[in-house]
Amino acid sequence: MVSNLLSQREEYLKKKRRKKLFKYVIIFALIILIIGIFSYVTHRPEIRISKVELSGGALVKKDEVETETLSFLEGSYFWLVPKNNSFLYPQKKLENYLKDSFKRINTIEVSLKDLDVLQINITEKKAVAIWCDTLPESQSLPPPEALMENGSYKSEGFCYFMDQNGNIFAEAPYFSGDAYFKYYGLVQVSSDIGTPIGTFYISSTTKFAEITDFIEKTKKLSLDPQYLIAKSQEEFLLIIGGGGEIYFDTQKPLSVVSENLETLLENPPLSKYKGKVLPVEYIDLRFGNKLFYKLR
Repeated sequence: MVSNLLSQREEYLKKKRRKKLFKYVIIFALIILIIGIFSYVTHRPEIRISKVELSGGALVKKDEVETETLSFLEGSYFWLVPKNNSFLYPQKKLENYLKDSFKRINTIEVSLKDLDVLQINITEKKAVAIWCDTLPESQSLPPPEALMENGSYKSEGFCYFMDQNGNIFAEAPYFSGDAYFKYYGLVQVSSDIGTPIGTFYISSTTKFAEITDFIEKTKKLSLDPQYLIAKSQEEFLLIIGGGGEIYFDTQKPLSVVSENLETLLENPPLSKYKGKVLPVEYIDLRFGNKLFYKLR
């Protein structure tokens, strides 16, 4: 009797296990079926990005952006879902990738225009100054064969456009005159990269803005700033009209430094040269209220 009961119970447990196993198999099969259907639907060509439209770009080319975008969206998530699916594409990662690939891009917004068309709206960085790797004293006009297609010359050194934050973002042709204010020094070009594009003139964008304001102040004081040479992250040399030099640093706010400079120029014997070329060899503003200068 006991043996028979044990046998019946064992048979009952086997059936229960078979039912549970069958249930799991059905659930697993349904999951696989759902994943398969989902993968099939996401691969439908009508909901996969195949075209790119660009707006706001003047120097950033649509063909180049489209090539980089479609290349970035190649491949799949877990070999199941295509990255270029209209509803699942990595929008933020794509925006960051394009900004990193095209240094001229200032702002970018990516959105769907149609189920297979991606709309990319950008604004480009505005060049406010130039950084050059060769000081003016060692520059000379290039030979005729260095004439570029746009009719401008490329200098023996290389110059690059900078935006309002001091970010170097594109190579610039040779400019004669004062089309753009020029900065020199400080930037180190890696031999591996071979270009300073993507780097900053100085590490602090706030400090760069202060320096820009200081240079504008010297213009208002009729000092005719020519170009700036960075000696370090904190010490600078400004060349002014007539060849004079202004030494300053950023140990103190440059608003205070510019006020000290204005005070100095209002005092004799410098005040008599107001509105004229200032005949100084140098003005040194690095020692707080102790201002030094030397006339020619």
